[in-house]
Amino acid sequence: MTMADRITRKPGLDLTQMDGEWMILDADRCIVTRLNDTGGRIMELLDQEVTQDELAQQLAAEYEIPTEQAEADIIQFLGSLKVAGLLDERNES
Repeated sequence: MTMADRITRKPGLDLTQMDGEWMILDADRCIVTRLNDTGGRIMELLDQEVTQDELAQQLAAEYEIPTEQAEADIIQFLGSLKVAGLLDERNES
């Protein structure tokens, strides 16, 4: 996955916030994943197709952090989402 690849979250996931905590329900696999506030925000942004670069720019602006830090965090987080099967992989080559 490169910074220019368009990505989105896996179809059919339910994202909700309860008691200040984000949760993803993958009903097909009967799995619930808990996220912190930043992870929940990223999943919200992944509701639309975006690039890693667009995610990094958005997070850098929202959280007032350097773009380089946002890029590194996005790469790590998306890697975790991919391993967990929470990204839509239909657009990958």
